[in-house]
Amino acid sequence: MNSLLTYLFELNVAFMILYVAFKIFFERDRNFVVRRIYLLCIAFLPLMLPLVPSDVKMPLGGMIPLSITLDEITIMGTGAEPAGSMAFSFQDVMLFIYLFIVAAGLVKLMVQLAGIARAILGSERFRVNGTTLVASPSLHASSFFCYIFANPDCARDESFYHVLEHEHTHRREFHSIDRILAELFVIINWFNPVVWLYRKSVIENLEYLADSAVVKKGTASSRYQLSILNQYIGSASITNQFSSQIKNRIKMLNKNYRTGSPWKLLLVLPMVVLALFLLSCTKNEHGDNHLDPVTARAQEKQVPEVFYIVEEMPTFNGGDAATEFRKYIAQNVRYPEEAARHGITGKVFIKFIVTKEGKVVVPDQATVASIEGKPLDEVVVVGYRKLAETDPDPGEEYIRLLKDETIRVIKDSPDWEPGVQRGYKVNVMFTFPINFTLQ
Repeated sequence: MNSLLTYLFELNVAFMILYVAFKIFFERDRNFVVRRIYLLCIAFLPLMLPLVPSDVKMPLGGMIPLSITLDEITIMGTGAEPAGSMAFSFQDVMLFIYLFIVAAGLVKLMVQLAGIARAILGSERFRVNGTTLVASPSLHASSFFCYIFANPDCARDESFYHVLEHEHTHRREFHSIDRILAELFVIINWFNPVVWLYRKSVIENLEYLADSAVVKKGTASSRYQLSILNQYIGSASITNQFSSQIKNRIKMLNKNYRTGSPWKLLLVLPMVVLALFLLSCTKNEHGDNHLDPVTARAQEKQVPEVFYIVEEMPTFNGGDAATEFRKYIAQNVRYPEEAARHGITGKVFIKFIVTKEGKVVVPDQATVASIEGKPLDEVVVVGYRKLAETDPDPGEEYIRLLKDETIRVIKDSPDWEPGVQRGYKVNVMFTFPINFTLQ
């Protein structure tokens, strides 16, 4: 889960930088081929990020330290099945929502593709000027890879030649690939509003490119604009709709923008470098890493170097810590009999470190104070809190029973798979709350 969130974060930050560069440098550029190549580079960004070496990716531990709190679990004093053992964590819910919407987007895309396939297989063919077309009034004038759809009734119109030449450009230059890539990119990053603007830019640029090809064939611009206006505005689909973005297409035909130089494609490299720079903390020429606040304090005070968030978070029993470690706690913690007999309830939260060797260590108060750079009296390694303000204050001896049981089950934990930062295994600190309650 953490690796997925990190990947999506890096992808979308880098993507937005590249898209802003597109709006700045290409918005008034009539070199639509260069624009197309640049937009395709943005679509291929998901394939680039996993190939970036871990030592140049952003070390999330370099951010302001945040204590990572695992989802709490409730332990029942009657010995019944712990109420929290089967509960879904917040991360599980967010992952479910994300994947559900991605799945819905993929289903919608497949339905559209199936509709196009039915139109191709079930429609009649007719020829115009030596070109075989698929008779499909429902899709209007559009194209999908090597197929061109058209309404046979419109073939007699004087402007149909312009329509056909426009769709020939879409087919010849495989614009359907751009459309499908844009749709997939939106599906993966649906939560980012900028990707929807990107999708619109891709569609508009393909239309501009096809319009430009028709005009370059010798068609008068004013006459071609009338042909555009005569077309029925169809509903959006992943086919290349001749009628889409009519207003912007006419505006682009009337603008006196200059045709930009291909050198602008060289902007891809510095933009990618800038994106990675913002996502990275590289080594200087002497090999010293830029230190995050936790590391700097650790070196100054000769205390263990501890991280709070790392590129690859520790895992437990081969799975996500938020789920697997809670299962371990649910199966192994025992409600202290004396505390249960006296009706003692409460929440115990404990700080522990998963070391670079994968061992679980409960640090002492002085160590935590040194790591966090706080006064000793402000640090609590194992704390207690009442479940409700109306609950009576239990005696210190009963609170100690709950704390001791928490410490015992944490210390008895099997080894973890340690966290990784910049390619090295590191120490990572967690906070874990346990609710002790009675039926």
